[in-house]
Amino acid sequence: MAGVDELATESMKRVDAGSTPVCLAHAEDGSFYALNDVCTHEEFSLSDGELWGMDVECPQHGSRFNLQTGKVTGLPAVIPATTYPVTVEDGDVYVDV
Repeated sequence: MAGVDELATESMKRVDAGSTPVCLAHAEDGSFYALNDVCTHEEFSLSDGELWGMDVECPQHGSRFNLQTGKVTGLPAVIPATTYPVTVEDGDVYVDV
């Protein structure tokens, strides 16, 4: 969980949902998205990367993943990222892992 005000539009941060590391993104469309924070190519933190529109780019080798679907949009990764449902309630962002 995180507060809506903790995450500016077009930014991301790592949060932990239980024992699962999550990359929480506040995308350019104003919505919040969550995907597993560990890149499927090599074990680097996606939240340390950059947002490019509706994609997150891994800081290590540049793999890209779509925030909504987890699909790979840039190599070298070939395995999609796991996405999680996000709800916003009373100014808090909740991730259902």
